Parts: sequence; C-alpha cells; structure tokens
Amino acid sequence: MELSLETISSNLSSQLDELEILQAMFPDPKELEVDFCNVVDVRDWLENSSGDKANNLPSLIDFSLHLTFNGKSVETVITLPTEYPSMSLPEVYTRSDHLSRLQQASLNSRLQQYLDQETILEEPCLTGVISWLQENCETYFEQHDLEPEKQIDKSLKNTKFSRLWIYSHHLYSKIKRKDILDLASEFCLTGFSMPGKPGVICVEGVAQNCADWWSLVRHWNWKKINVKIQEDKDTEDVDGERLFDKFEEIGTVKNTGRDYHMDMGEFYRYLEIYKTTWVFKELFGIEKS
Repeated sequence: MELSLETISSNLSSQLDELEILQAMFPDPKELEVDFCNVVDVRDWLENSSGDKANNLPSLIDFSLHLTFNGKSVETVITLPTEYPSMSLPEVYTRSDHLSRLQQASLNSRLQQYLDQETILEEPCLTGVISWLQENCETYFEQHDLEPEKQIDKSLKNTKFSRLWIYSHHLYSKIKRKDILDLASEFCLTGFSMPGKPGVICVEGVAQNCADWWSLVRHWNWKKINVKIQEDKDTEDVDGERLFDKFEEIGTVKNTGRDYHMDMGEFYRYLEIYKTTWVFKELFGIEKS
C-alpha cells in the first residue's frame, strides 16, 4: 500500500517528536548519537511547500543509543522507515562486545518478539523499546553459555560447499550492513550485500559456516528475510566453487517515488558479470525486461 504525502508528513513529524523526547531523556551526546544531517533533511522536507515532494523524500532518521549495565555497554541502533509509525515498526538492532554471538542473537530475537507482540501500529513505541532494553539487557550479561561457542571451520577441503541467496524486505541500517560485512569475513564467506528495498545478500563458502552465519543473521530484527535459493555441492575444493573472491557491499540506494529502492538495473548488470542472471526471477518473481 502506497503512503499518501499527508501520511508521510504525519509519520515524519511524529518521528521528530519522538526524537525530541529521547534527547530530553538522554541529553549526553555520548548516550544518544544522532545523525543531525538527516534530521535537518527531514525538517526541510516538511517545511517545503513546493516542488515534487513525492519523488524527493528526505533521508531516513537513524541514531544510536548507548546504555551501560555495571560498566558493560550496549549499543542499540534505530532506523525509522518512512512508514513508521502508521504502517510499520522501527528497525531496531542491539549489539555489545560483552555478549557472545548467541546471546546477542537471542537478545535481538526477544526484542523483535516484544515489537511484534507488545506494540501497536500507529502508536509511537521508542520509549517502550528503551524501557524494555533497560529492564532486560542485564539478564543477558548474567547468563553463562552452557556450551562453548562453535568454532568456525576454516578448512576448505573434503567438505561441503553452499551458496545462499537471501531476500530481505529492506536493508537500511548502516550498523547492520557493517555487521553483515564483518560477520561474513569472520566466517570466511564471500559474496555480496546490496542494501535498499528490497535488500539482497549472497554468501558462499563452507556449508557449515554459511549455516552458522545465517543462524545469527536471521535472528536480527527484520521485517521479513528468508533464503530464496540454496545451492549445495560436495567438493574437495571450496575455493574452486566460489563465484566471488571477497564479500562486499554493492550498489546504490535510489530515492524513487515513495521509498528507497535498490537499483534493479544495476543489480542485473552485476549478476551478468558473474553469469547468474537466472537468480533475478527467482528472487523477485519477474523477468528482467
């Protein structure tokens, strides 16, 4: 459903009001880091009464909140889609150097459950999200893993190769995008990530590493994300099966009409380089004209 300009304006005004409340709650800029260029962009758009506003939407508001529990810090990155709060939830992602990957995935999964079950569309929910974090984060620091974290398989011979093609409703968050890159490197995976709406990720490498990477990433807070295509092959040479020589973020996000879309033409040309244009229809359900 396409949003009207009136609804977009109402959503953005509500987002600015919520941000002002959070700034009053956390006046220390070390606690609440805001990209003020984006905020100014939104304000200018709201005040502009001329021009093609529908095709020139402002940047998305995003910011980071740093909470501390007994000297251990937790960073929560919040991105506000244009549809929030009328038709969608905020995108919230929490991480900490003091949590294991499994604890971090569990925390984000529980946070998403809170968003899905305890919040109401059309009603601002950021103060509720922060209250939930303040009440629940500390328990994750108190937990002790019953099992050591699984070791990453860095051997590339006598094993199984996998390639996952992943479709996400959208991929905006700068922090989430960075963590996708870092985690792929950690698991010795190659491929790419293309942000925007929709977002597309491809990872390839040792099958178990792909599975472990996916088990972590899928528990982050997403509106919708799933593996569209999975390619598996028994091999004695994983590197010989790779299409990509590294993992990188590709493409640019275009502000077209009412949203921030990936450039489909650019993506198709990228697939042509690797002779994988067949995945285009599988991912999007359409033929490239």
